[in-house]
Amino acid sequence: MKKIIVPALISFTLISSAKAAEDTKSLQSLLPAETVLVMAAPNYASAKKHFKSGASAQFWDSAEFKPFRKKLVNGFEENVLVRIEEELAIDFEAFEEMASGPVALAVVPGLAAGEEPALLLLLDAGRKSFALRRTLSRMKRDWKKADRKVSETEISGVDFTTLSEPEGNRQMHVGRVGTQLVIGTKPAQIEGVLARLNGNGDGPLADNAAFAASHSALLKEADFYVWTNPSAILPQLLDNLPDGAELGIDFGEVVSALGINGLGTFAMAYSERPSGAHYELFIGLPKAKRKGLFGLLETKRADASPPPFVPTNVGSFLRWRLDMDAAWKNLDKLMLELSPDVANMVEFTVGLLGKDKDANFDFRKSFLNNFSDDLILYQMPPKGTALNDIGAGPIVVLVKSPNPDELIKGIGAVPGILPPPLNETAMLPRRLGDHTVYSFELAEFPDPSTGDLVKMELLLAARDGYMAVATDTDLLQMFLDGRTSGSLAKRDGLVTAAASVGGMDSGIFGYQNDRNMVLNTMDTLRDNADQFDMILSMIPTDGFGEVSLSEWLDFSLLPTGSKIEKYFDFTVYGAETNDRGISLKMFSPRPATLKR
Repeated sequence: MKKIIVPALISFTLISSAKAAEDTKSLQSLLPAETVLVMAAPNYASAKKHFKSGASAQFWDSAEFKPFRKKLVNGFEENVLVRIEEELAIDFEAFEEMASGPVALAVVPGLAAGEEPALLLLLDAGRKSFALRRTLSRMKRDWKKADRKVSETEISGVDFTTLSEPEGNRQMHVGRVGTQLVIGTKPAQIEGVLARLNGNGDGPLADNAAFAASHSALLKEADFYVWTNPSAILPQLLDNLPDGAELGIDFGEVVSALGINGLGTFAMAYSERPSGAHYELFIGLPKAKRKGLFGLLETKRADASPPPFVPTNVGSFLRWRLDMDAAWKNLDKLMLELSPDVANMVEFTVGLLGKDKDANFDFRKSFLNNFSDDLILYQMPPKGTALNDIGAGPIVVLVKSPNPDELIKGIGAVPGILPPPLNETAMLPRRLGDHTVYSFELAEFPDPSTGDLVKMELLLAARDGYMAVATDTDLLQMFLDGRTSGSLAKRDGLVTAAASVGGMDSGIFGYQNDRNMVLNTMDTLRDNADQFDMILSMIPTDGFGEVSLSEWLDFSLLPTGSKIEKYFDFTVYGAETNDRGISLKMFSPRPATLKR
């Protein structure tokens, strides 16, 4: 299991599966209908095959990455995984090697009020029934050698090995029916699984309408998925909220105002296919119940494609057709519901903005009521490999407005209500080529590499109905002059990839240059390996002996970008809100430079 678990736990790579084999029971036919959380690989063998053929797995296993990976994996196995295996007397690798069909970990609410939820782990070993029986026997012997409290329990005519806590009532029951491994904490739930294995049980997860809807929409073709149903446990959680009377807070009203009590289901699916890696996340939240925080996310269906001026070599791009005027009104309403006193204080403060320079200035009219429905953000790759360059490439944010010059005035009014010396910060006009722009010097920050103070400056300008906020003069001038260095909209493969995330007209569309991001990060980590070694050596690792994280993470061993660029290309994502909820899709096409 180490071969799969280690890279998964370290790099958070989801490894999983696709369709369940015809000769095995599907997970939704074995788990109970009342399940509130399930993490599943419907066909582990297929999942592993798909993953190993994908770009991320090929990069992980590559010869170029091997020096860094080997040291990291060895450190993790020797100091973490081995300790867990010794503590639980479980050989993870043996179980991983046996997993052939469906694998799932599920959480099921207790049958009685106040009862702890039950855990269920199901694993189908396929043709490796003998290996499964042998592994269970060895595990039982290891528990007894370790003086664990081990006993035998018969559940529905099947012999289970029961491992009990030395103190307390918690137990884990481990058993096998043919090729099916069943591990659970509650005999009653195990009985249901065994009955459904024999075709006699009632109430499978497949009969749960909420799960069935998610399964049909996005889970049935997934290699790996996570599904949970917050609506099934929210009422109980809300009933157990603290009173809050002493603090003058009604937590029930707070939850209602935030819109949390309207949550339905949450589902996430991952699949690796010949075309690339597909991800999808869905939050079940009917439109009628979307209010509070979720009401701020309303997006209208409109063109969200990259405008022609966004450069081809951009590091990242996002366009969101957010109704910003409606969002501000929803935020006002949310604050009023949460705390009328705070809302009134904010309203009073907003009324003061700009009055120090112009008694007739109306901040709400100039700023809060002066937004349209288009937000565009694009960022260029970092210019260097110093520590402060990580994720700090030049950026431009464009905000659509009926009157962008008034938006700039509104921003200039903000420092007037701040305490000294921040209230002395001035927004000053300056020339940039043929254009007038406004400059805000926000603060000075020390460069972690040199210790020198670096000024952070925001530049603001107006063009073609947009207010532009930028961190770099050259990038801003390119936008103001209408100059481009190619156009992202014409990038090869972009339109085809966008079709996998719902197109570019759902209201939200984004792009990330993975090749550039990964290569720059690798170069930065390697160039600053000595500094990271010092930082990591100071992080405590209590419980892992004398090991230091700096012994695991040797960034000097990372390969140069040119050696690994073939493993990366780009990622696109799109989102939409509909009557059922909020959906986010991501797709990373398989790099054309990568062999199959």
